[in-house]
Amino acid sequence: MALLVHIFAAIIALNLVGRVALQTDQSVLDLFPEFNSLKMSYQTIKSELATVKSKLQSFSEPRPAFLAVWTADTVALRSNDIIKFNHVVTNIGNGYSPGTGKFKAPKQGTYFFGGTVVSAPPNSLRMMLMKSGTSIMIPYASETQGDSYTFTAVLQLNVGDTVYVQKDNRAEAAYGRSHSTFSGFMISEPEI
Repeated sequence: MALLVHIFAAIIALNLVGRVALQTDQSVLDLFPEFNSLKMSYQTIKSELATVKSKLQSFSEPRPAFLAVWTADTVALRSNDIIKFNHVVTNIGNGYSPGTGKFKAPKQGTYFFGGTVVSAPPNSLRMMLMKSGTSIMIPYASETQGDSYTFTAVLQLNVGDTVYVQKDNRAEAAYGRSHSTFSGFMISEPEI
């Protein structure tokens, strides 16, 4: 009998709490604020898990890499010409375009680039490694037969940044003949 009295008292108490909540336009959750903080924690964790899942999917994709060779013979280059390394050997991620001569970063990260452009006597050769319209370096090759403009660089790129080899403001000649190459690959992605 005592048990029935306790159950009856509990039902009346819950009924009164519910009525108080209805009379004051309060939600039952407002009477128990710890539930609101749990709800916020759940939403935060759900959002963070979605971000981690997206990052993990990007890690499973192959990293961008390319190698392109310039097969043209001796070419007279005009001021600011972009070298179009026309024979694509490797192009993982399709970031390099032989039509434009530019590598366009499909992913944000740290990239390594390297290449060589061979001078054509009697001209010296001044080229520029460019990142999205800004000169990164201007190596030089003398007029000696077979001297080459050679470069290596490690660059931080955002999605859509471009890297390419461009003639400086002088007109000179260069050899393609598969002696001149341009390559690059992603070293690492940003940390999660």
